[in-house]
Amino acid sequence: MLLPEPVLEAEAKLEPEPEQKPKSEPEPQPQPQPHLEPKPEPNPEPEPEDEADPEAVPVKVTPGYAEPADPESVCLPGQVPEEPNEGYGLTLGSVVADFEVKDMIGKGGFGQVYVASHVSSEKEKVALKYIIKHRQDRYLNIDGHSRPMLAEVAIMLRLMKAPQCPNIIRLHDWIENESDCTLILEYPESCQTLDRYITDTLDMNENKARRLMRQLVQAVRFCVERGVFHGDIHARNILVTTPRLELKLIDFGCAWPVTRMPFYSWKYQGARCYTPPEILRHPKFFPSMANIWAIGILLYEIMHGRLPFYDRQSIMVGDLHLNPTLSSACQDLISKCLIRNPVRRILLHQVEEHQWFNATSPNAVQQ
Repeated sequence: MLLPEPVLEAEAKLEPEPEQKPKSEPEPQPQPQPHLEPKPEPNPEPEPEDEADPEAVPVKVTPGYAEPADPESVCLPGQVPEEPNEGYGLTLGSVVADFEVKDMIGKGGFGQVYVASHVSSEKEKVALKYIIKHRQDRYLNIDGHSRPMLAEVAIMLRLMKAPQCPNIIRLHDWIENESDCTLILEYPESCQTLDRYITDTLDMNENKARRLMRQLVQAVRFCVERGVFHGDIHARNILVTTPRLELKLIDFGCAWPVTRMPFYSWKYQGARCYTPPEILRHPKFFPSMANIWAIGILLYEIMHGRLPFYDRQSIMVGDLHLNPTLSSACQDLISKCLIRNPVRRILLHQVEEHQWFNATSPNAVQQ
């Protein structure tokens, strides 16, 4: 993720007055040190605007397809700086809180995820997210706890208060040690990540996409109402069960509590290809508008099997190539979510009320 460089304010310099020369006659008396009043700090000059404002560049909708760049080379989650060191994590076959570790199902720079089953019942399964602690970890105060908690745990506890949202993964419990923390999470049966589901589904259509997107919007709405910005919504952070197509939003490791707005852009740690253009250009952004951009990217990805943008340049000024076989309502919703100027972007309640979510909205031609 590319972050704007901070602007350093000019520091006020104190210039001492000239030293007074002592008189030769009579014997000089010690003079009091003059009091130096600091000069007022100069107001920094406004930064010059770029000749071309990327937000003024509309997302040009072009029918058909454009050959994308290789996503593996340019689209990397911003929260995974490097592969973890060998030799850490949970041991297969070990028992954690009455659950036997069976297999590792995911890993990243901040930890590993395992599937585990209860020692007395193979059918009762959970996901164990093992997190290595770092000095830069964030901690939050939460009611009912005497000391600050790891931010991901604190955020999830906020989301777990009744009533809960069925489209957000549940936190059952957690075990915290000095050097690591293990989250005990819900593990939906017959689930796969959304990106895998998109790849494996040959008969994708708007009815299936509509069912998934309704649930995603519901999860986003719930986060907003609980004062949480997920900050890393993308296809690998969404689980889908088959054949029921139940959706679960996962991984709140990049989430922030929404206390003041706008946010500083450095707080965004999400996947680069989902980064809203305003985060690349401005020092601050509104999380509500970043949510809408992510919704638009995901709907596009579901219906096209690929991402609309792959790098900074395409995010800022690239054309939006839409499949002409999509319904006009679907194309309209995608286009309004991906307006580069966040002030003109569609709002969450307008997404919920959009005609595409109407049950009678026409279905797309199967791809």
